[in-house]
Parts: sequence; C-alpha cells; structure tokens
Amino acid sequence: MATTVAINEWITERPYTAAIILVTVIILPVLTILHNQDDETAAPKLPSTIPYVTNTYHYMTNMRTFLDRSRAHLARTSKNILSFHLTPLIKVYLITSPRHIQALFRPSLPISSDKFFHMIYENLWGAPLPDREKFLNDKSGRGKVPLPGYENTPPDQRYFAALHAIFHDHLAATAKANMLSEKYQEFFGEELEGRFPLGKPVVEGVIHLLNTHMANAAIATVAGKGIMNRWPKLVDWLWEFDKVAAGLVWGLPRWLNRSALQTRDSFRDACGQYVEEVLASGYDLEGEQAGWEPILGSSFQREMVRWMKRTGFSKEAIGGSIMVTMLFGTNANSIPVATWCLIEVIKDKSLLEAVREEVMTTVETDAGTGARTINLQRLLALPLLQSIYVECMRLHVSMNVTREVTAPLDLSGFKLEKGSLMQAATEISHLDEGVWGDKEHPASEFWAERHIRYTEETDEKGQLRRVPHFSMAGRQNDWFPYGGGVSICPGRHFAKQEIMLTTAIIVARFDLELVEWVNKDGSSSSRPAKNDDKYAGAASVPPDREMKVRFTRRW
Repeated sequence: MATTVAINEWITERPYTAAIILVTVIILPVLTILHNQDDETAAPKLPSTIPYVTNTYHYMTNMRTFLDRSRAHLARTSKNILSFHLTPLIKVYLITSPRHIQALFRPSLPISSDKFFHMIYENLWGAPLPDREKFLNDKSGRGKVPLPGYENTPPDQRYFAALHAIFHDHLAATAKANMLSEKYQEFFGEELEGRFPLGKPVVEGVIHLLNTHMANAAIATVAGKGIMNRWPKLVDWLWEFDKVAAGLVWGLPRWLNRSALQTRDSFRDACGQYVEEVLASGYDLEGEQAGWEPILGSSFQREMVRWMKRTGFSKEAIGGSIMVTMLFGTNANSIPVATWCLIEVIKDKSLLEAVREEVMTTVETDAGTGARTINLQRLLALPLLQSIYVECMRLHVSMNVTREVTAPLDLSGFKLEKGSLMQAATEISHLDEGVWGDKEHPASEFWAERHIRYTEETDEKGQLRRVPHFSMAGRQNDWFPYGGGVSICPGRHFAKQEIMLTTAIIVARFDLELVEWVNKDGSSSSRPAKNDDKYAGAASVPPDREMKVRFTRRW
C-alpha cells in the first residue's frame, strides 16, 4: 500500500516524465515488432539496441561512432545499402558503390534535394517562415523552363530557378571563379606580408594562420572589405558559428539548443544589419559595378542582394542566405582542407621540396614592378599539387549527401519508400579499400602520389623520361566531396582554386620548418594531428592538433 501511494505521489509530481515512461512501455514493444519484420525487398537494417533510439542517438551526438558501425555492417552484408531510422518518423537508406551514387545524382529518378535545402534554410540559416514559404510553394523546378504542370508559374515566383541561375552565372562560371581567385591571391598576399617580415623567422600555428589570414582574404574576396571594417570580430564570430553549425541542421527545439541558436542568430543578424546599413547609405544596388568592389565584394554578392530585395525577402533571410552562406561556405569547408594540405607537405621534407619545385614553374614576375604572382591556369594543371588536393579532400571531407525519395523507388531490387531519405557518406565511399587502396598505401592513409600516373616521353634532346600526370580514371564516381547532381556545390571551382593557391603561395614564398605539435590548449602533443571527431559528418574536418611552424618569408 505504501509503495502504491509513493508511486502515485511520484506520478503527480512528475507528470511529463511519467507520461514518457508510460508511452515507452506501451509503444516500444509494438515498434520493436514492426522494426524486426522481414521483407525480401527491404534493405538490410543497421542493428539498434533500442529500436528507433540507438541509431538516432549516435547519429545526432556521435557521428564517428555511427559511421564506424555503418561501415562495419555494410562490410558484413555486402549489399551496398542499409536502412535505419532517425526517430520513428524518418527512414534513411545509407548507400555506397558507384552505381548507387550515380543513382543519387540522377535527375530522372524520383529523388530530390529540396527537403535538405529547406532544413538548411530553416535550421542553419534561421530564415523566417514567410521567406521559407517562397521556396516551399515553388514546385516549378530549377531549370529555365518550368516543370510540367507548373508552366504558368509567374517568373518572379520561380525562386529556385532564379537562385540556381545566380549561382551558375556569378559563382560556378569559370570566368567568375578565376576573377575571384585573382582577388584572393592579391588579398592573401597582403595578409601574409602584414604578418611576416621579410627574412625574419616567425613561429606560427598553421591552423591559426589560415583561420585568421586565409579567412580574412576569402571574406574580402567574396563579401568586400567593408563588412570586416564594420564588424572587426567577424572572423571570431564565424568560427564560433562553425562549432555549432552541424548541430543546427536537424532542428532541435530552442530549449534543447539555446546557445547554438543564439550564436547563429547573432552572426546572421550582424550580417543582415551590415547589408541594411549599406543600402540605407545610398549604395547604388541597381547600377553597374566592376567585377569586385569593396562594399559588397563580388558580383555574386551584389546580385543576390539585388534579387532578394526585389522579391521581398526579409533582412534575416538576406543576412543568412547571402552573407552567412558565403562566409561560412567559403571558409568552413576550404580552410580545413588547405590546412591539411600544408600539414602533409610541411611534415615531409622531400615532398615539400618536390611541391616547391613544381609550384615555382608557375611563378611569373612583372617586368615593370618586379612583383611576383602565380599563374592560376598553370597552377591548376600541376599533377602533384592536384593529387595532394584530391587526397586531402578524400580523407578530410566527412559529409552525408542527402536526398528525399519522392515516389516509391526500386534500387538494385530494394524497395525504397516514398518520403524516406537517401544518404551517401563520403567518409565510407572515400575510404573504400577496393577503390582507393594500394598494397603499400591503404586507403586510410595519406599518399601524395595516389592520383599520379607516369608515362615515358621523349624530351627535346631525344631522351626518355618519366612524366607524371594527374589521373582519377575509374574513380570519379567514388569521389563526391562537393555532392553532385543539380545541387552540387556551386562554389566548388573557387574552393579548389583557393585551396591550391593557398598551398602554393605559402610553399613558394616561405622557408618552412616544423617546430612541434601542440594540443588545442597550447600544451605539447605526443602525436601528430588526426581528424577532429567532433566534426565527423559536418563537411570538412579540421585537425585535432596544431602544427607549429617556423615561417621565414623569402619574397
């Protein structure tokens, strides 16, 4: 009797906890039965100690554990597909193999990237509902011609098509990417000259160097120098946002994610406020501008602001969709990969000399001023540097490319349900030993020449020599760090140029000597850096250790 009274009092004092336990006791056995039902056309299930709970918990809180479990299960089943639930409401199919990856990016299949776009727009950028509804109500597609059934959509309400056109014309186009890279080379050179006196050794951390000076140069390139003058702490805010960004995507309620949402809102609102101040100052948004100008930077930035103002987007949407998207996308993904490129080159003296010898063939000197610059087109053709770039992208980009299944789909005999999600994990495909492994160099380790092939060619003296060539023959479909299909990253060309330029500029302009490895708190580390597991699944993964280097600027 006393026990019954005590239980009743406990339930009265904790009604919400009691309700959760009651629902769990009643519902969980039913869900377990449903979860364990077999179907020959159903994809193999990722085991879950507590159905609908274990996998969700790992996915949301420890992506490293989730990916390791998934990789092991895929190896056991040999089916190149598995299924799991993110809560009872969201079913996900995790796929591997080139055939499945190609299907993920094929426009003719009933799959769409729109749902993930809406999640990013709402949760990561924090766009208000009226702004989100513009895209939610637009079913006309991204192409110049509306999809069948939506031919009468007014042109000014084809938001996806307009956004796609701006990205294509002002960011993805080769001429625009090259122009951005020229400005970036100029601004990064200014940053380095301001930090490192000519001929005087300076000990600096590679992460700190790029997080500060590469970020400053990239922001000036895409968004202009005005926003950094207005907000001197902008780079610090960017990296604070970077720490919480991955946890925002799935839209946890504010009471569970208050600090992260405050960080997001502060960063977004500062960017939006800058745009509002620029427009209020009399800035001629409709007038023709040069390729780059200091107030809004690139033509992409100006065109985005112009379009969003014309079509009635809010200040919050402009701040999040334009400034935050570009500042975060340009830096949070490119800088960690550039950091890894430099780490791998600097720690291997013979590789450093080989890369320097290759890069110096691209350096040009102005006959009038004596100024030296790197020829971008020659740089992008360098076989060793290209191989290093691809290898660092392969090893240090961890991203689950996501699509929604919009109609029942047959994939290699497996029935995928309408409303479910398909995901391809770069970290699984990019470490596939069958694709990337070599008997002396397993896929899990960095090998600078993994993507080099040699041919014998006769030189001008008639002598045979081994000539290196960059090659990814037979592997293109297994490498997708920028996603793929219609929603492939539009900034991928500039990102590649930015990463390769950063590596080349530092290798060419500095004598470099490894001093020590240090932990994030500044204490000495007993080991070199590896991927920081906290960023697994969040795109580019930074090192978990700092590399201290003695930099001596040569020119």
